[in-house]
Amino acid sequence: MAYVAAIFFAMGVALFWPNMIGFIAEKVPLSGALGMSIVGGVGMFSTSIFQPIIGRWIDTAKAEKTAAGLTGDAMELAAGQSTLSTMVIFPLILIVAFTGLFLYMRKRSVAVAA
Repeated sequence: MAYVAAIFFAMGVALFWPNMIGFIAEKVPLSGALGMSIVGGVGMFSTSIFQPIIGRWIDTAKAEKTAAGLTGDAMELAAGQSTLSTMVIFPLILIVAFTGLFLYMRKRSVAVAA
């Protein structure tokens, strides 16, 4: 399942991130290249912010699993599973945020058409 998750992550990066830059170009044209650069920069910056946090989660999970008596590959597997279960909050937040954005834009386009 970790490989399936990695494939979905790669698809999100390859397809969704450029889509957001295109969204800015289409829906906020006055922002121009600066708006698209800001969206791209925020995406890259958020990655650099969360990597140390995720690393801390992994270290904490390893310490907890070691304290529980696990060693070697069993400890690594349990720590990885624990960290992945914590990381599931990121896609959930994005699903809620982008659903809200979708509904807002759909409502806005209906109001503009009327």
